[in-house]
Amino acid sequence: MAFVTVNGAEIYYQTYGRKRPGQAPIYLIHGATGTGHSNWNKVAPLLAEDFYVIVPDCRGHGQSTNPNMTYSFRELASDVAGTIRALGFERAHVIGHSNGGNIALVTLVEHPDVIQTCIPQAANAWVSPDLVEKEPPIFDPDFIQRERSLWYEELINLHAPLGENYWRDLVLMTVKEIISEPNYTAADLARVNRPTLMIQGEVDRVNAPYKHGQFIARYIPAAEAWIPKGIAHTVHDEIMTEWLERVRDFIARRGTDASEKLYRYRLEGHQDSRKGIFDPRLNADGVLIGTVLNEEMQAEVLKVLDVPPVENKLKVLITKETPWALINRPLEDVRRKPSILAERVSQARMGESARVIETNGDWSLVRLEHDGYSGWVHSASLHICAGSHVRNFQSQCNVIVSAVLAEARNDEDVLVQRIPFATLAYRVDEKEAVSFLQLPDGRIWKVRSQDLTPLESRPTKNEDGIKRTLDLIQRFCGVPYLWGGRTPYGFDCSGLAGTFYSFMGVTIPRDADQQYLAGEAVEGTPAPGDLLYFGEKNEDDDSVHISHVAVSLGGDLFLHSNGADWGTSYNSFDLASKIYRKWLHENYRGARRFR
Repeated sequence: MAFVTVNGAEIYYQTYGRKRPGQAPIYLIHGATGTGHSNWNKVAPLLAEDFYVIVPDCRGHGQSTNPNMTYSFRELASDVAGTIRALGFERAHVIGHSNGGNIALVTLVEHPDVIQTCIPQAANAWVSPDLVEKEPPIFDPDFIQRERSLWYEELINLHAPLGENYWRDLVLMTVKEIISEPNYTAADLARVNRPTLMIQGEVDRVNAPYKHGQFIARYIPAAEAWIPKGIAHTVHDEIMTEWLERVRDFIARRGTDASEKLYRYRLEGHQDSRKGIFDPRLNADGVLIGTVLNEEMQAEVLKVLDVPPVENKLKVLITKETPWALINRPLEDVRRKPSILAERVSQARMGESARVIETNGDWSLVRLEHDGYSGWVHSASLHICAGSHVRNFQSQCNVIVSAVLAEARNDEDVLVQRIPFATLAYRVDEKEAVSFLQLPDGRIWKVRSQDLTPLESRPTKNEDGIKRTLDLIQRFCGVPYLWGGRTPYGFDCSGLAGTFYSFMGVTIPRDADQQYLAGEAVEGTPAPGDLLYFGEKNEDDDSVHISHVAVSLGGDLFLHSNGADWGTSYNSFDLASKIYRKWLHENYRGARRFR
């Protein structure tokens, strides 16, 4: 049995695993009326596979004494800090559940110097009215003895070392504190500067009604929140495997000062993984691990670090040796995973270029050069070639498909494919109204010349060019909605907007939220060709997530690909119009223009 004297109390604790030089331990804080063992006996041995784990009984619980007969979160937080130091550690990864989550939070605010990372679970930063109303009847010793026999027996057994009837005093002290403290404001939380992960079950009857977890995560700078759906109060018991994965991942990403510095750097400049993965980590042994997109990002990482890593094992996805490729089909789906059943995240059109990050049999992981999107494509859709060939081929593209779908035939005049609108192509010859297009791999297809527009005649981004292009894309009214779609086979909202602009030679970001941030804000009434953006407010923090985009036709009318009609259709802001939609009007967030 191990005890340590802290603030006048004898604190009992258990340990699991072995001490690892240079690595902070995990410190687990139990909930109200429990003990370290009763709350954490399942997960502590599993965490000990990777960490030294300390599991105390809080003062006045289990085998820890309570000389002052008190119970306060501030005193218990002071015990946490004192125990960590008394056991010879500078800092710890402090994890607390329920009242232990409150103690962890108070330790984070009042004793940040002992926090390496903090994970409060089922905690509250302030006392909401529902807690004052519903907790006293539950934490009533007579009610517990009369109606909650299992809890009653547990209280007696867990706290027997402190006296036969001590449990009654403990219950009353506990409820007095939980309807009084803590009382941290948003400003109090904003002063926190340690890595924090807030965990709260979505249907936790104690914390979910007033969204305590969301409040904490909202105001602590750079805090993360995990609100698992359908889960109640004891997340670590209800979904133990996922809980362990989340905790280990959080500590791996943010568990050292150097890794936290890299994490904050990512938040400032590399938060959007669609622009390229940026996930460097420096582990407790000083080894640089993780993944970044390219060598330029690797150089950023090394510059950010105060001292060079002991060893550089950072995975760089794209280097000078990474193969180049051209899309060799009229259309290729870009999937989230290497499976035909996986989510389609975007599409690539013929002649667009990519870097081939990885090939796994029939599938290849690529990064599209024109918008930075990454995903899996069929390996057979790629023409692997030198970067010089990519540049040469694209520089020779001299026509653009202006038909909805241009029929392509081989030298035997057999229809082989249909090439979608806005595809750039290389016309090598033209005879009797028939154009001969060379594919990236050198094959020749024949299409009707009337389906193509020479690049010198392509509309440009001026009033006349916008009008001509709007006339062309209105032919797509009725085309089915397709998640990730960029062609007349099916569009999603941003795919239609991007295709509209690409026909005029303007490349814009792939997704609606990216476009909204990148475009020039339009003051006043949007002009034809401006893009209109929509999004709902987040109830937790009043932020707006841009989720939809439409193309303005001028005035109240606009064209967009949308899930409501499950296709490309017209709608209007005019309340008297038959094609008015309330959601669109109420969630309109502004227009953007690209030049």
